[in-house]
Amino acid sequence: MGFWLWRTFKSQKSFDSDAQTEVIDLPKRGIISNLVLESYALSGSQKGDIMSQAIFSKIEVIGNGSTVIQSLTGQQVQCSQAYDDGRFSNDKEMSPSGGCYAYFDIRFGRYPGDQFYALDCSRWDSLELKITYNLAAGGTLGTTGFTTGTGKLLVYGLFSPDGAGISPIGYLKKEQKKAYTTTAGGTADLALPTDYPFRRLILLHSTDGYVSYHPFQYVTININNGARKPIDNWLGNDVMQMDLSLRGYPQWRQSVEAYVTSGDGDFHPRLGFVLCASVFSEDTTLVGGDIGVAHVHYHAGGAGSGYITAEGYGPDRSLCIDLEKWSGKHGREAMLDAWGYDEKADIHLEHTQQYGSIASQVVLEQYAVR
Repeated sequence: MGFWLWRTFKSQKSFDSDAQTEVIDLPKRGIISNLVLESYALSGSQKGDIMSQAIFSKIEVIGNGSTVIQSLTGQQVQCSQAYDDGRFSNDKEMSPSGGCYAYFDIRFGRYPGDQFYALDCSRWDSLELKITYNLAAGGTLGTTGFTTGTGKLLVYGLFSPDGAGISPIGYLKKEQKKAYTTTAGGTADLALPTDYPFRRLILLHSTDGYVSYHPFQYVTININNGARKPIDNWLGNDVMQMDLSLRGYPQWRQSVEAYVTSGDGDFHPRLGFVLCASVFSEDTTLVGGDIGVAHVHYHAGGAGSGYITAEGYGPDRSLCIDLEKWSGKHGREAMLDAWGYDEKADIHLEHTQQYGSIASQVVLEQYAVR
């Protein structure tokens, strides 16, 4: 049995500019289980609709200069983590000193410390973590917020040095395979790759006012031109219900401090479907908690900070097709048990689009095994 150590890959540093790509060289030897990107901003007041994840347009791990090991947005990293853990990572954790922290766990295994799947640095000539950010995309997270000189980032994670007794069989590859804007009544057909077995597909969007399945009205997994369809014209809601049943119907909860002004406002949580919500404030009176399927509507009697908590299904406005959950297995056996085919088959994700103008994405997670 091997062991892991906590290692800092990048000490806390200030953002060098308002928008750029930060490149961090990773070790040439040893095993990496995960990389936790922690971001920090000053925060005197916050807006409930603005999440720290918005500033990270791309978080990548690249091998040998061009091979994609992982390539996701901040939203997608936190969404994958939520499906792993059954709960949200902190996107707006408040500290007593007034700082606002967010966490993005880039995992090469099914969980931190997984000894079957992890990133073996010695198998690559070079490894880089690339973080592309735009501080303005985070909006007014505080009185100063994410600004050059006050915002900071830090990277750390579980690392096993040479000789520690860990020999993974592969790593988890995670990549956005498609990003597009929907067309009402339109269709989409995505041919999936044939290089590695699939772990899960995540279908998600990032447009306020819509539930998780609005961009994905009817969903089909089409294998070998109709030889098998493990998902055949399912409603997006059915896809969500299937995943929820496999997970024991967890409810994800998001709590934020929201700076509200006098009058009406909407809180759009990181949920695909809002079930319930509550509001509390010391500085203002929130006299309404009208709940919609995609938002919480409030009415404030005056300006100030209010606390809003929402609970519901579908983290980060997403649907999940999880072969690991379907089969109870991992690797190629998960695909064979769940779908009856492995990654070498001709597999297409097909779906219709109920509403237009929704910024949607498809993420594929794979077992990159030797």
